[in-house]
Amino acid sequence: MNLRYITCSGANEENSTAEIVALGHQSDKVEIGIVASQHTMHTNSVRNKWFNQILRDNAQNKLNLALHIGGDWCTDFCNGKIAPELKQWLDARKYATNMPAIPRWQLNIGNGMNLRHENEMAAIIADYPDNEFIFSFNNNPLVVSYISRLYDTGVPFSLLFDSSYGTGRSPVNWETPRFAGRAHGYAGGLSGENVAEQLTRISNVIPFPYTTWIDAEFKLKTPGTMRFDAGRANAYVHNALKWLSGRGR
Repeated sequence: MNLRYITCSGANEENSTAEIVALGHQSDKVEIGIVASQHTMHTNSVRNKWFNQILRDNAQNKLNLALHIGGDWCTDFCNGKIAPELKQWLDARKYATNMPAIPRWQLNIGNGMNLRHENEMAAIIADYPDNEFIFSFNNNPLVVSYISRLYDTGVPFSLLFDSSYGTGRSPVNWETPRFAGRAHGYAGGLSGENVAEQLTRISNVIPFPYTTWIDAEFKLKTPGTMRFDAGRANAYVHNALKWLSGRGR
């Protein structure tokens, strides 16, 4: 198994930009996932200003950044309507390479309610061929239906398996990739304490030499709070990289 990204999700304005940049600079496999919704990232919000500062601090383009879109912004996006704040970031380019400043966009579609316009989403994907669009995926019939219809349009996209709906529970069994020709990543209960064990379990259900990624959020928080804990994130990254080194990848 080839591990493309070790994604650390959930950092926010309570974290200094310096510690987030330092976390992301540990390895080119580390990705920083920032959760964005109309409530947390609107133009005048503290998180909006904080995130734009990270973009400025990333002038050397060394950080792998992803936006994880939720709430009404996600529903609108999947139905073909992009909020102005998101459009600004979607159009942002790196100075040195003219590639997207935020290459990966994850749509946290939850239970798939109100997602009816897959052709409009397909048009957005076609308009941004340099970006990767990722959809959270579980076995909810509405989610499966929407993703199946999007798959039938033929556009490229990726899926993040998370049967826990972001609640930090590892599944009894990790799923094998379901949609041919589409990348699949894995989330659910990952932490510094269990990431090596869970990577072994994931590697046992996907074909060699499949390339995937992992994403942790819930267990990177300080217990009992919503604060992203850079120390926990560093342990998760360190142990994932250690597992990867032991596998010769």
